[in-house]
Amino acid sequence: MGDIFTFDMQTFLSQAGTSPFYAMWYLFAHGAWVLFVIAFSWAAARGWLFWRQQIAARQKEWVVLAIDIPKFTEKEPGQSLSAVENIFAHLAGAHAPATWTEKWIQGKYQDPISLEVVSIEGRVQFIVHALRQLRDLVEASIFAQYPTAEIAEVEDYTKNVPQWYPDKEWDLYGTEMVPVKSSIYPLRTFPEFEHSISGELKDPIAVLLEAFSRLGPGEQAWVQFLALPIDQKDYQEKGMQLVKKLKGDTTSKPPGLLEQVLFAPFNLLIMILNGIMPSATPVKPAAAANPLQAKMFNLSPGERKVLEAVENKVSKIGFLAKVRFIYVAKKNVFKKPRIVSSFVGFIKQMNTNDMLALKPEAKVVGINGGLWLLNQRRNNYRKNRLINNYKHRSTFYGMPPFYLCTEELATLWHFPHTFQVKAPQLQKREFKSAEPPMDLPIG
Repeated sequence: MGDIFTFDMQTFLSQAGTSPFYAMWYLFAHGAWVLFVIAFSWAAARGWLFWRQQIAARQKEWVVLAIDIPKFTEKEPGQSLSAVENIFAHLAGAHAPATWTEKWIQGKYQDPISLEVVSIEGRVQFIVHALRQLRDLVEASIFAQYPTAEIAEVEDYTKNVPQWYPDKEWDLYGTEMVPVKSSIYPLRTFPEFEHSISGELKDPIAVLLEAFSRLGPGEQAWVQFLALPIDQKDYQEKGMQLVKKLKGDTTSKPPGLLEQVLFAPFNLLIMILNGIMPSATPVKPAAAANPLQAKMFNLSPGERKVLEAVENKVSKIGFLAKVRFIYVAKKNVFKKPRIVSSFVGFIKQMNTNDMLALKPEAKVVGINGGLWLLNQRRNNYRKNRLINNYKHRSTFYGMPPFYLCTEELATLWHFPHTFQVKAPQLQKREFKSAEPPMDLPIG
């Protein structure tokens, strides 16, 4: 057994030049097989988990809820975007950590809640897609802020267009939005759209609803905001690391257990070399840093604003999020630039140059007319993946999800101030309803 882990460097180097295959076998036989066992075990574990999760996924039931908002939203209690932020905070209650048995035996995993804005030939509708068991949570979250809204279960609209491309009659464009830098930085949010004195809100979603309401027969546009409830620990730790970096805190994080094990041989070698060849000039201890000279005392107004914005984001509940957009229409009315430009313009309202910005992805997932080789075939493959991932509301497939807090999600998806939004086909209630009197005679 000891010979297996005895590695003769001279023998290995002598064989590497003359017989590389023997050198690889020698390397494998004298300890490298351990890495192979580790890699194989990891792959087998992931395969097992994927299999169990696929079985669990087939047993889940989903519900698609259409929401009709009150017509005079600006006069309703809780009509501000803070009300929608409260909705997202309530939806975070859907987070349910899985035990070891639930994860590895039952295949349990966290599912996202999908908040969507859909235009079917100009008829605009707000949609929530979630597990059926979460319907009460979703409805309670909305009714608590909008008591006179109406919520109805409807058929999934994604089934009413072709699911495979190319298609003789229909065409499709789609993309996912990705962050240009760490998503711990925040987007521009709704407090910045409010006038500092009058408090009037210039509703950022108005431009999207106006564009969606202009679609004609044979045209559909869908926007999907996936919100995956998460454990806040990693989100908070990454936020605190960025805050320390912005403040100029250079305190290094102590190495973890795995890092200590991996680097132990190298650290031992360095200690031996230092003992054999001591440095001729002793290293002077670093002078203690003066707190008054720390970076945080020399922040510019812009840097201080970024620091405060990051701290504000980290203080709020975070989700792992994903944003998808699909425009699907019959080929004789397919006009991609008009609706795509409006959607990108809607997102750009929340972008900033000094913090977070979202952009359409075109290298891996999004439809890209600039591909050189097999352009049409590759784009058709992407179309099929996009509509399939959208239909299944998947956070696993496509580009990696990123962090958005409740305030950011409420800015991207919220019920509009209808006195500002003039979209004629936006689904909203004309009248309020009330419960009948308790003493109403019956019969």
